[in-house]
Amino acid sequence: MALAGDLSLPLVHVKTALELITADDFRKRTAREQSNEMQLSVDAGLQLVEAYRLLLRSDEILNMTFQPVSIGAVLEDVAHRLQPYAQQYSTEITVDIQGRFRPVLAHEASLSSAMEVLGFSLIRAQAAQAQQSRYQLVLGAHRSAENIVAAGVFSNVHGLSDRSLRAARSLAGHARQPLPVVPPGAASGILLADMLCTALWQPLRSAAHRNLGGLATNLPISKQLHFV
Repeated sequence: MALAGDLSLPLVHVKTALELITADDFRKRTAREQSNEMQLSVDAGLQLVEAYRLLLRSDEILNMTFQPVSIGAVLEDVAHRLQPYAQQYSTEITVDIQGRFRPVLAHEASLSSAMEVLGFSLIRAQAAQAQQSRYQLVLGAHRSAENIVAAGVFSNVHGLSDRSLRAARSLAGHARQPLPVVPPGAASGILLADMLCTALWQPLRSAAHRNLGGLATNLPISKQLHFV
């Protein structure tokens, strides 16, 4: 239900914008701006669908051989794709990798999708919770234990804790808004990222990075050779 609700928002936005654009007195410049916003809404909706599709395939993915993946490259790529959406919400995106370590062992498409829908959700939640002129979002990774890397998304969103995530997991499928600490439109991305990470690695957990709170998953470091 949360996913259906969040997917309906970009569709309603596109429908409303199209109605405005087709009005006789609509200016060309404003039409271009509305078109750009529609594109961002569509991209966010499609990312939710892609994350859900990968979640449905998680059993199949687990039977594949995971490959060494550069977490830095994944987060840089996600940051690039999130940039237009972040600009819409006056958010500055930073990629921060603490230390140097070998590639992680992962299914790259699933890891990228989980970080992207989590990023979309936290960008939106942060802007809705606090009225500021600028916001900050960090895609980060740091070593959490021997041969383990914590990778996640960090911001100034309030109320995301291990307790709220546990409650959301127990309410998923039973409540329309299982994660009430974030605004409508942001919950399903967090829940999808959590379910995808749970199925393939470890559940999302509350974490801190560079004095920012956020959500991260643990990934094993690959024992294969470094990338050249």
